[in-house]
Amino acid sequence: MTLPLDGYSTNPRDQYAWQVATQDQWRTCMDRYGFKKFGPPEPPLEVAVGAADADMGRRYGISDPEAAKTRGYHLPETPESSRWEPAKGAEEAVFTGIGPDVAGGTYKGQKIPDGGCRGEVKRLLPMPQTPTVADAESRAFLAAKGDEFVKAKIAQWSDCMKKRGFDIKSPIDDISTLGVDVNSQTPSAREIEVAVADVECKVDTKLVDLWHKNEESKQQQEIAKDASALAGERESKNNVVSKAAQAYGARG
Repeated sequence: MTLPLDGYSTNPRDQYAWQVATQDQWRTCMDRYGFKKFGPPEPPLEVAVGAADADMGRRYGISDPEAAKTRGYHLPETPESSRWEPAKGAEEAVFTGIGPDVAGGTYKGQKIPDGGCRGEVKRLLPMPQTPTVADAESRAFLAAKGDEFVKAKIAQWSDCMKKRGFDIKSPIDDISTLGVDVNSQTPSAREIEVAVADVECKVDTKLVDLWHKNEESKQQQEIAKDASALAGERESKNNVVSKAAQAYGARG
């Protein structure tokens, strides 16, 4: 599923490319000062894929029948990003621009950038920010959730769940009230049972389709209300993402 404001906001794919490009630029900068083995391990691509699934794939609660049968409400396992910090001493000083090793703004006779290599790359590839877009997305989501047609469909879904023995008002309510622990190591038989019923009731009531169409409409209204500001943030975000993509593509 997609929504009209998707192209305006920074998605997990954009964030992944930006993060990888940022780390590459850190290494390029630090290499100028003799630090040949610098930088954190590259973020796993699976993390970005998992973020995308959590962002849209579960926007209205779970909706994938196969995932419900196998994982319940559990997200697919993704590798954890390794914790990393620059080495204490000269490496940290050149990276941050702070420390006795860079007194006077130089390191071994070479001038370092303001804020160190981290500061240089931050100016080159600032983190994409789209606060106006985020606010518009939030308003549209809440407006769609409160729309009378959507509320009626949610009530139908709730009735369907109740007939199956699960008393819950909305698919985005806390599922733990039904005896489901989404933080457990593996999904229980109870979780699988609830998840399968959840998805089947969504199919029976066509809840996801109606909710999604309603949110599409609400987002279009948000775009019409504040087109100039939203377009400005999109252009700024796209410029940064384009730079990141170019840097990422030039890795060889």
